Amino acid sequence: MDEKVKRLLKVYTELDYSQRKEVREYIENYEKKDFSEKRNISESLNKSLGPLMTNVCAYCGK
Repeated sequence: MDEKVKRLLKVYTELDYSQRKEVREYIENYEKKDFSEKRNISESLNKSLGPLMTNVCAYCGK
């Protein structure tokens, strides 16, 4: 399994039911969007969250 997928699943399993539901709904809606909308969402997330693979996790410190 890809390292990014493993990290995503780790965080996903730590969410409560309502948070997991919110993530599933977001992904479902995201996948329905066209390429330019997805790119805009990605750019917005990068600006607000930064590059996730190079940051230290605020929860576990890894």
